[in-house]
Amino acid sequence: RDIGRGEEIVINYGKEWEDAWKKHVDLWKPPPDAERYSPAYVMDEVISILRTEEEQRYHPYQENIITSCFYRYSDNKDDLVPSKTSSETTAVRWKMTRGLFEFENLRPCSILQRSPGASDSIYTVLIRNRFGLNKEERIPKGQKHIVTHVPRHAIRFTDKIYSSDQHLPNAFRHAIGIPDEIFPEQWKNVK
Repeated sequence: RDIGRGEEIVINYGKEWEDAWKKHVDLWKPPPDAERYSPAYVMDEVISILRTEEEQRYHPYQENIITSCFYRYSDNKDDLVPSKTSSETTAVRWKMTRGLFEFENLRPCSILQRSPGASDSIYTVLIRNRFGLNKEERIPKGQKHIVTHVPRHAIRFTDKIYSSDQHLPNAFRHAIGIPDEIFPEQWKNVK
């Protein structure tokens, strides 16, 4: 029969899984420095004014947090201005473009400077590459890429790689045992 509105499917993972879960709950202890951990999404909700790199020397964010900016290098290649002090540094003013606020455009950035804006602070940032960027989005090796006038809403806190709860060494992991008889015969037609 079809599943009706408001009904739920409940799956029993089996006694072995249940026993492993109970043991995990009984023995689990928080990791060292757990009280200092704050997930990135919480930081975004509570911190409206971001600290510069200089300010973070004396008042750093938690170890698991980095700042990341929504930015597409390919949108700005034609607007790059070489620095007067270094041939390896380029600068560009941040601009909003269609589709910019998609996850694929989020990349590590360091807050260099904060300035008052019309309704919010604006930032000057050093944009960095991250693993998995397309070739046209990568800042050339050896080049420092500065972006000015970045609004706060284009900067997010993100968890450093492998620092979220799911990567804890004592996170619960156990195979789920689902008996074959739970599935209708027509689903089991793989020969």
